[in-house]
Amino acid sequence: MESQPIGGASPKIPPSGSDSVNMIQTAQELKRAEVQGEHISISEEQLILAIDKAVKAVQGAATVLDFSIHKSTNQIMVKVLERDTGKVVREIPPEKMLDFVAKLWEMAGILVDKKV
Repeated sequence: MESQPIGGASPKIPPSGSDSVNMIQTAQELKRAEVQGEHISISEEQLILAIDKAVKAVQGAATVLDFSIHKSTNQIMVKVLERDTGKVVREIPPEKMLDFVAKLWEMAGILVDKKV
């Protein structure tokens, strides 16, 4: 499993399909553009920056969030860790559950392969 730290400043989201050079810089501007029916597309970098901002808002003084991808299922896992000790407080979803799902997928694949 891999965990990739993310960081940066707040994203600036350009309106899609617009010739305007103006950038959407606030949530109010974004909401107004969505209400007007504009399709707002963002880049992967802008998405990561927005997620980072949300993570910082959610993290407590005593906890840290660690995001990773489960190799077998390609599902996102979130670990809540104690800031001082690094001890895992909670996993969402639990890694053991994802391991179980991966094993079920593997077994289902073996059954299908043998029948064909």
